[in-house]
Amino acid sequence: MFPLKSSRAWRRSRGFTLVELLIVVAIIGILLAILLPALNSVRESGRRLSCGNNLRSLGQALHTYHTSYGRFPPSVEFDDGDDPATITDFRPNWVIWILPFIEQESLYESFDLSQPISDASNQAARNKVIATMLCPSDEGNAHEFAGDGGSWARGNYAANGGNGPLSSTHAIGIAGPSSPGWADMQLRGVMGANVSLRLEDIRDGSSKTFLAGEIRIGVNSSDRRGVWAMGCAGASALYWYGSGGDANGPNSCYVAADDFVGCSSLSATQLAGTCMPCDSTVAQNRQATMRSVHQDGVQVVMAGGNTHFINDFIETSGVNGPCCTVWDALIGSNDGLVFDDSDWNPN
Repeated sequence: MFPLKSSRAWRRSRGFTLVELLIVVAIIGILLAILLPALNSVRESGRRLSCGNNLRSLGQALHTYHTSYGRFPPSVEFDDGDDPATITDFRPNWVIWILPFIEQESLYESFDLSQPISDASNQAARNKVIATMLCPSDEGNAHEFAGDGGSWARGNYAANGGNGPLSSTHAIGIAGPSSPGWADMQLRGVMGANVSLRLEDIRDGSSKTFLAGEIRIGVNSSDRRGVWAMGCAGASALYWYGSGGDANGPNSCYVAADDFVGCSSLSATQLAGTCMPCDSTVAQNRQATMRSVHQDGVQVVMAGGNTHFINDFIETSGVNGPCCTVWDALIGSNDGLVFDDSDWNPN
């Protein structure tokens, strides 16, 4: 047998002192402070890539629609005699028309297009979450829009209607082929209200004209911005977002930039720090610009199908500023303004 060692031969293990524990915790905290921003940056890069891929898919679907029907779909449709700025009986928008081309044919067929999209018969269809319509960077997509019949799913992409308000009564409104905003070559976009273009109509060059771009989802369930099946400014369409308006430029933070019904129900606290202002004095769905939560810009797909990142610091003319800037040139499809690609993303 081995002799037993004296108890003095065993050394008792010593625990951490309070000071040592505090040092370890401080080191872990420092490491987390260093690593978390890097990890968040990597995650956002992946989310941004996904957003860009969605826009590319939507651009391809819009081109397939163009091949089938000879022109792009209108961003908004409305009945004769109605004003698209104030309607509640929404008709199909551009997203609904391209559903068969983004592998959503069964969803398209589930709509009863003889009834308004806001009708109860279309509630289940319009509340369908479509992955292709969502940018994972925008955490706001967790809540649906509850107005106009209730239950509308969210989306992060909108069509280029033009640089006039969505309105049949405004002096430069866009609401049909004979409307003043559509007739003005400096204001005409690509997918207007009850009107749209063919590729050959885009004289400024399809690779230098917006087809669609990113938007952000509303700050709460009362904010209609970012609703894929709703045909109005801010929900799924871009209007009056260049010179002459106060939503001039990407991620415009100007006070009262977006005009939509329901802004008056949003408090200053709900809008504070979001860079998503709106005009509480105008109860019309007539104006909205591109928005994203990406760092310093938005992603777009051009009429030619090419995608780009547009810097927030692109040249604009500011609040109610005069035409014409690089940003204006990209909105207009027939304005004769063409700039170099290097002008889109200034340092």
